[in-house]
Amino acid sequence: VIDDVAVPKVIDFGVAKATGATLTDRTIYTAFHQMVGTPLYMSPEQADLSGTDVDTRSDIYSLGVLLYELLTGTTPFDSETLKKAAFDEMRRIIREDEPPKPSTRLSSLGPTITSTSEKRSSDPRNLDRSVRGELDWIVMKALEKDRRRRYETANDFASDVMNYLCDR
Repeated sequence: VIDDVAVPKVIDFGVAKATGATLTDRTIYTAFHQMVGTPLYMSPEQADLSGTDVDTRSDIYSLGVLLYELLTGTTPFDSETLKKAAFDEMRRIIREDEPPKPSTRLSSLGPTITSTSEKRSSDPRNLDRSVRGELDWIVMKALEKDRRRRYETANDFASDVMNYLCDR
């Protein structure tokens, strides 16, 4: 709380993973071939279970999911679809399926667009248009399947969001 206003703080996006040292009994829960985390926020490389390509860009993916959720009121992949999918199918969806752009998701919300737009203090007829273009691009870059095409750092991601907010 700062000046009597609640301020959210994101401490961690997922599960810590041992990446630079030999796994021991203290790191057993971060062993390879074990799925640990929330699938809705999981990067494709985490869902791969090999562990070889997991690095800080996995957090960029999770940040992209958060921004997607803030813009649309939903995550890139439908939670019910992932819950109903078999384990390997869920992993395949995360690794291979392209989520719709935020503006596309907004235009397909149907009647729920009204409550989504109310929460964002915007006109439901213009909500998808306000996201189309640069915000779509920023979110989808953060959600790239190939981690080499994602933002390198959270600072790079934040910089693009700030440039958008400042009309640069």
